[in-house]
Amino acid sequence: MRALKAWVGAAILCAGTSANAEWRRYETQHFIIYSEAGDAKATERATKLEKIDGLMRMATGLSSEVQPVKVRIYELADNSQVEAALGPDSEGVAGFYASNVLGPFAVTLRRIIDGEDMSPDVVLHHEYAHHFMLQYFPADYPTWYSEGFAELIGASKILDDGRVAYGFPAKYRGGFIGDVWVPVSDILATPAEKVPPYDVYGQGWVMTHFFTFTKGRSQQLRQYLAALQAGKSRADAAKAFGDLENLDRDAHLYVLKGSFDYKPVDVKIEQPVVERVTTVGPAEAALIPETVAFKDYDVRLVKKESDREQELKHRAALLDRIRTKAARYPNDPYALYLLAEAENLSGNSTAAQAAVDRLLSIDPNNVHGLVRKSLLLSNAAAKLSGEGRLDTAAEARALAVKANKADADEPLTYVAYYQSYHSAGLKAPQDALGALEGALDKLPDNTQVRRTLVEEYASQKRWADAIMTLEPIANESHDSPLRAEARERMAQLKAQLKAEPAAKQTATN
Repeated sequence: MRALKAWVGAAILCAGTSANAEWRRYETQHFIIYSEAGDAKATERATKLEKIDGLMRMATGLSSEVQPVKVRIYELADNSQVEAALGPDSEGVAGFYASNVLGPFAVTLRRIIDGEDMSPDVVLHHEYAHHFMLQYFPADYPTWYSEGFAELIGASKILDDGRVAYGFPAKYRGGFIGDVWVPVSDILATPAEKVPPYDVYGQGWVMTHFFTFTKGRSQQLRQYLAALQAGKSRADAAKAFGDLENLDRDAHLYVLKGSFDYKPVDVKIEQPVVERVTTVGPAEAALIPETVAFKDYDVRLVKKESDREQELKHRAALLDRIRTKAARYPNDPYALYLLAEAENLSGNSTAAQAAVDRLLSIDPNNVHGLVRKSLLLSNAAAKLSGEGRLDTAAEARALAVKANKADADEPLTYVAYYQSYHSAGLKAPQDALGALEGALDKLPDNTQVRRTLVEEYASQKRWADAIMTLEPIANESHDSPLRAEARERMAQLKAQLKAEPAAKQTATN
């Protein structure tokens, strides 16, 4: 989960909608926007988002053939609702990007009347930039670049003529950039834990802007990032920039000049921008606060035990709220599905089974319900033996196939299909392995899917593939029990890879 704290000064956050406002769903080529603001405002936001998406595709050279993963956007009334979704220690957060079993989503404020420098559009575009990088170019980026790229995109402004001002100055960071300037060479070449504190948003934006718009430096940046992903140390990777003293001087002069060039870019987008508009049902609308608060990431990603305990308490309280609201809508598919996922996350498989069975009795072809039922059956099969195990796994497989036929774009149908073989103790056929690989392509930040694929590669002695797949977790910049576990596993895989040539040589002799 990535959150952006907004400096809004004395901003007045507006919760204002008319008493009869209703939640509507606006679907575009790359987004699904949930809003109460009305068609005109929603279309305006959709247009800006599609232009920002188009800008990033142009800047990164992303092929148009890559199937988009639509991001849900939830417009909340004020930042108290954003803070409630995130839980403790979230004061001042104006928006965030996250992903859960429902897919990737971003949360933003509807609008800010004052303090427009840090507007909801800036926050939303920043958060979408994080999604874009994680989804289409997954890697363990240095924090300064991850936030700097998001700021570069977030600050890009839609001009009056419809063009996008790529690299428009992030004026809302101006007060912070000069406060603490750490030499660029220290940030690039020193281990992260030894770099003095600095503003990763402000200086990260300046550094990214400098490398992007200074002749010759963008290629050096690409070489630097590629070297890091290849496993080189920061010091070795920084050699891509040549003389670091000259780099420090040039970068500091760049910020001191006080003006930043930008490029007006004409970004073509599909018309009409909004392809489909539907009214959000009363149950789903009522559960929007719980939907954006639903976090199912592995709690071992949290370093401190006290913070992990706090997160588990937050999830338990959320489950109680979901149970209460779902009880008001006992026949609503969305309410039953969210209840099933929340119960499953808490380890209540019996309650999850009851919720999903009721869902499928009401809507037998509900894709999410079929997937959760399949995964529950696979979990049950893994605890059985003999014919019972095989039969239960076969039932799970049939449900996964049915769900996939109903919606081939839903990545969890592929996960369920693979798990139906794995839970039965059977060797996964090639199409099941391909399904798992396809699921990770669509869910690159899902650590459970990633770790499952690592172990599948390892079972096939595909050590190099296993190592490459595990790297994003093992190289995570934030310390956590999951990272420590991944690094231990990485060492085992590398030892296996190193021993493999010797073993083959012995067999040949």
